[in-house]
Amino acid sequence: MSRQRLQHSLLLVTFFALVTITLSGCHSAIPPSVVGNPSRSPVVTAMLDAYGGAKALSEVRTVVARGRIDDDLRQVSGGYARIMQRPGSLRIEIRPEQGGEIRVLAGEQGWQGAGDRFYPAKPISLSSMRYQYSYLDVPMCLADQSCTGQEGGIKDWAGRPYDLLLITTAGAPQLRVYVDRDSHLIHRVAAEFSMGTMGSSELATEYADFRAVNGVLFPRLLTNFAGGGKISLLTIETLELNVPLAAEVFTPPVPFFRQE
Repeated sequence: MSRQRLQHSLLLVTFFALVTITLSGCHSAIPPSVVGNPSRSPVVTAMLDAYGGAKALSEVRTVVARGRIDDDLRQVSGGYARIMQRPGSLRIEIRPEQGGEIRVLAGEQGWQGAGDRFYPAKPISLSSMRYQYSYLDVPMCLADQSCTGQEGGIKDWAGRPYDLLLITTAGAPQLRVYVDRDSHLIHRVAAEFSMGTMGSSELATEYADFRAVNGVLFPRLLTNFAGGGKISLLTIETLELNVPLAAEVFTPPVPFFRQE
């Protein structure tokens, strides 16, 4: 691998480690024929039903997931924790047992660091956290209409047709959501981002191994891609819903990850 290509790959993988990159411009306006109204489209209605129903999805307030991350580019593996509180709060811990990074999003504010050393997130780092929160919030945000969606017709991907939804949320790039036409579950989420002088590329996550928690389905395998190449695999081993969380979880420097 050339030095230039290696630098390009490392820059891509840092995004999925929630390290700073610049995202593409956010979409603040969409056509009036959107899903964010009481009359949902057939695609969204079928998707919400498949995940457990709009009522159950809209009642999800916190999601606590723990597992492991396998980093293909750096050839390292370790612990992973994701703590999400709706609306707008997210904490990610990557390989904390190895001194890895912790990032915290709390509404309009964000922090990053490790251990007890935290500092305010830079604007582009804050944007990356909002992007990750936005795709993790689907389909809950469609259930309670805190995001808007527009049908994009049938889109082929890897030789199969999918129902395409274009999801718009505040402060994040537009998401392209590929919905399986048989199971009505999300197969892939993608968005475009800019790398400045290096051009633009696509970030994507593919979901598999859906399992129910309190009647709501969540993927246990999330494969991350950048520029068309696989960069990491997240394996979720435990997942809990609506667990009460202390306010300190979303303010540094309290570590949340615990080895079982």
